Amino acid sequence: MKTLFISYNGALEPLIQSQGVPYLKGLSNKGVRCFLLSFEKKIEGIGKLKKELNEHGIRWYHLKYHKSPSLPATLFDIVAGMLVGLYIVISKNISIVHSRATVPAVMGYVIARLTGKKFIFDVRGLMAEEYADGGVWKRNSFLYKTTLYIEKKLLCHADKIVVLNENIKDFLINSSYLQKYSIKKKDIVMIPCCVDMKKFNAEGGLTKILREKYKLSGKFIFLYTGSVGTWYLLEEMIDFFIAAKTLINSAHFLVLTHVDKNMVIAACRKSGLSFSDITIDDAEFSDMPYYIKLADAGISFIKPCFSKRFSSPTKLAEYLACGLPLVINSEIGDTGELVSDNRIGVVIKDFSEKQYLDKTRELLDLMKESKELSKRCKLTAEKYLSLDMGVERYHNIYRELAK
Repeated sequence: MKTLFISYNGALEPLIQSQGVPYLKGLSNKGVRCFLLSFEKKIEGIGKLKKELNEHGIRWYHLKYHKSPSLPATLFDIVAGMLVGLYIVISKNISIVHSRATVPAVMGYVIARLTGKKFIFDVRGLMAEEYADGGVWKRNSFLYKTTLYIEKKLLCHADKIVVLNENIKDFLINSSYLQKYSIKKKDIVMIPCCVDMKKFNAEGGLTKILREKYKLSGKFIFLYTGSVGTWYLLEEMIDFFIAAKTLINSAHFLVLTHVDKNMVIAACRKSGLSFSDITIDDAEFSDMPYYIKLADAGISFIKPCFSKRFSSPTKLAEYLACGLPLVINSEIGDTGELVSDNRIGVVIKDFSEKQYLDKTRELLDLMKESKELSKRCKLTAEKYLSLDMGVERYHNIYRELAK
């Protein structure tokens, strides 16, 4: 069984290091011949990663990612991806084309139709709705309407659809979103953003070194990792922290992000947060477990909008795998139910100071359970968000399509 996995994100980026490469390694271990096609923004580290993937039997093809001008650059990349993908599928006798997100799905669908292969649309979020909710596109714009039309066609013509939570699976099956088209329940598989439990359970001295480096000893650490801006509510997270600090004198906010740190600095100045109460840095994905273990609680506020009903934030799985309780807002995928049902953190219902204070008190009460709470976090990650579970579900999809 051979598969071509197409990602518009680079394999060197933290996202695919977490939500792409580990799955391919797991599938390779199960006997699947995996071929990866990605679009890279940088060249540093390509040789090292190529060697690592080769050791796991994964053949990696990479193209240059073009950013601007936005539409022509994306169209150029799509055509390049189709041509290279066609070459890979034909020359390597690939049987399944697996596309991660909308832009690669356009490539994958065309490749699969031209070659008669099976096509998987791995929906990480609907691009049209995300760009509209993020204020990038207007809902009456040509780009929004065209992208929405294409995404609905892709959903209706995929041999298998992968979604990130049960809420959106039910929505696609039971709502009128796809109008006259219908999707069979068996054609949609729910696979959330998963975490490598072994990697994130790893112990090591780096955490102690980092604690000394950032002078965090004796502090109660709230942690945020990942992107800021657009759908990620940085200002609200800072406001929550400021409120929490009135109840937790030793509170400190650790923000790890690879994007524009000036955005975080500007948000701190706007809110009046003292820079002595926040540490802003970035971290390599390979070191992330040690950074997470610096913290007492993981925080993630995301704009509650239609497109985020598709979400399964990667950072939440990573926090939980390290035994970290969560502070999240409601209406993001099915994360609110996961947190409440398993008593592994608190869920913010509205972005008000009263709610922040109430939920901080609730978190402190929960944290009195200490080791039991940490154990519940890890067990929840193991049961619902483990990489082994995700790999097994992907493998089942492949076996079904290969029949």
